[in-house]
Amino acid sequence: MSRIDVDLAQVVGRGYGAFWRFQGRYRVCKGSRASKKSKTTALNIIYRMMRWPLANTLVVRRTGNTLRDSCFSDLKWAASRLNVAHLWTFTVSPLTAVYKPTGQQIFFRGLDDPLKLASISCPVGFICWAWIEEAYEIDSEKDFDLVDDTIRGELPEGYFKQLTLTFNPWTASSWLKRRFFDAAPDPDVLAITTTFRCNEWLDEADLRRFRLMEQQNPTRFKVAGNGDWGIEGEAFFEEWRDDPAHYLDHRWTHVVEPFPIPQDWKIYRGFDFGYAKPFSVGWFACDHDGRLYRFLELYGCTDVPNTGLKWTPDRIFAEIKRIEEEHPDLRGRHVYGVADPSIWDASRGQSVAETGEKLGVYFDPGDNHRIPGWMQMHYRLQFDENGVPMLYVFRNCRAFIRTIPALLYDDVKPEDIDTDLEDHVADEARYVCMARPINPPSAPAEKPRGFDPLSTDETYYDPYGIYRRG
Repeated sequence: MSRIDVDLAQVVGRGYGAFWRFQGRYRVCKGSRASKKSKTTALNIIYRMMRWPLANTLVVRRTGNTLRDSCFSDLKWAASRLNVAHLWTFTVSPLTAVYKPTGQQIFFRGLDDPLKLASISCPVGFICWAWIEEAYEIDSEKDFDLVDDTIRGELPEGYFKQLTLTFNPWTASSWLKRRFFDAAPDPDVLAITTTFRCNEWLDEADLRRFRLMEQQNPTRFKVAGNGDWGIEGEAFFEEWRDDPAHYLDHRWTHVVEPFPIPQDWKIYRGFDFGYAKPFSVGWFACDHDGRLYRFLELYGCTDVPNTGLKWTPDRIFAEIKRIEEEHPDLRGRHVYGVADPSIWDASRGQSVAETGEKLGVYFDPGDNHRIPGWMQMHYRLQFDENGVPMLYVFRNCRAFIRTIPALLYDDVKPEDIDTDLEDHVADEARYVCMARPINPPSAPAEKPRGFDPLSTDETYYDPYGIYRRG
C-alpha cells in the first residue's frame, strides 16, 4: 500500500480542518459558490482510500448522467493534485475508479436507478463511505435513506462508516436544514457552512465578482457569497416581507399577529387539490377596503417538502367541514369557496367537486388564467407609501410563509412560476385573488422639484421660465 502525507495548508488550504478529520456518521457541508467543498471532498476520498486499504466509496447524485462531469472529474483532478494519478485507473464506461495496488473501488450511481444502487458488490473490502454531491437536488429524505442503508455492516477495527453531503443552500425548506442544521447537537453529525473566503486560490478577478455581487445584488450575495439559506435565483414574489418587528403595527410586513376576524367581514376559501403532491386550503377574510387576510390554512404535506399526504377527496372535505364547524372565526358563517376548475373533471367517475358537495363543502370554479392571477398577487403584495399592502398573512399560516418566498421564475415562460417548485399554496391563493380582483396600485406621485438655476437637467420644466427669459 502506498503512503502519502498531506499538508492541508499546501494541498487543501484553509477552512476544512474539522471536515477533513471528522469520522462521525454524517459529514454535511453547505457552501457558497467557489467554496471548494467538492474539490476538498474529492481530495479527502482519494487520500482516505489509500490510507484504509479495505475501504470502498459510493458516489451519488440524483441523476447518474451528471456524475461524469462533476464528481468523476473532481476525483481524477484530486488524484493528480496529490501526485498519485499513476496509482489509479479511471474508467468512463462504466464510471469507475480503481486504486491499483489493492483493487479498492469508487462506485458511481444515480438515484434515478435505485436497482443499481442496491446491487453493489465490492471485490475488495467494504463500502465504508458515501459522497452525495448536490444533495439539495434530492427532494425526498426517503431517497437519502436509500443511500444511508447502503452503508451498513460490521467493519474491521480502525474503520468507520460515513456519509458526506455537499450542496449549495438554495432552499431553506429542504429536509437537509431540518435534519442536520436545526437539530440538537449530535456527536455523529458535523454540519458546517463554508464560503469563498476559505478558497485562497481565487484570483483578484474572482474576488471582484463577489464584491460586485455584494454591492449590486445583496440578496443573492447572502446565498451565493455567504452560504446562507435562501434562493440564488430571482424570487417570483420579490415584494414579500416577513418582519417580526412589525407584526403588530402591520407596516412593511406581510406577516402579522393573528386577531379575531370581525363578523361583518366576508370569508373566502381557496382550494388546490393534490394527492401525491400536497393539497392546499386557505381561508381569507376580506375587510371593507377589499384587503385580504389569510388567517387559517390546511396544507396536505408530509415532513418532506412537496410530498402529499395522499388523502382522498372525501377525507379532505370532511376535515374542511369539521374545521368550519368548530373554528371560532368560521363557525356559523358563510364561506365562499373557489377552487381549481380541474376538480370538476368527471371523465373518470365522480368529480372531486361532487365529492365535496355531498359533504356540504361547496366551491365555484376559480379563474385559472395564470399570468393575470400572478399579477393580482403582485398588486396585493405591493406596499403603499405608508407600508400597507392589500394582502396580509397570519403568522400561523406556516405553509404560505415557507413556500411563497421560495418560488422562482420559470426558465421558459418568463412571466410564470416554475411549476416544478412547491406552488400549491400560491395556486390556491391565486384563485382567491382572482375572485376579488383589484386595480394596479397607483404609483406614488412625485413631489414637485423646486427650481434650481444651477441644474443641468434639460427634462425639467420650469413653468416660470418665460418670465425669467423675458
